[in-house]
Amino acid sequence: MTVPFQYLLTNLLVDVQGAHGAIFLDWEGEAVEYVTRQATPYELKIEGAYHGIFLRRLQKVSEHLGSGAVVSVTLVGQHLKVIGQNLKGGYYLLLLMEPASPLSHAVRAMQRTAEALNREIV
Repeated sequence: MTVPFQYLLTNLLVDVQGAHGAIFLDWEGEAVEYVTRQATPYELKIEGAYHGIFLRRLQKVSEHLGSGAVVSVTLVGQHLKVIGQNLKGGYYLLLLMEPASPLSHAVRAMQRTAEALNREIV
């Protein structure tokens, strides 16, 4: 049974206190699906595309250093906290949230969502 991406992202947004939006993107930084509470769809897609560039560059640096694959990246800014999770096939998942959002809970929710998305990616 396949689970719709929208359902998985909505559950992620509901599970994480202070979450602004979640976006599932392909290897080119194009949004496959997204859900948002506070960010506009445009802001969410731009954030996703830029994080895709960042994740790809970070992966190249990691490979060059022999550190292995980048699994997840967390960025904490003054006004926003973002968790990026690499998925199979070059896809990735982002969660945008308030800086005060509890990180450990958000990371666990992201891991569960990433596992579910990976099962759905053909």
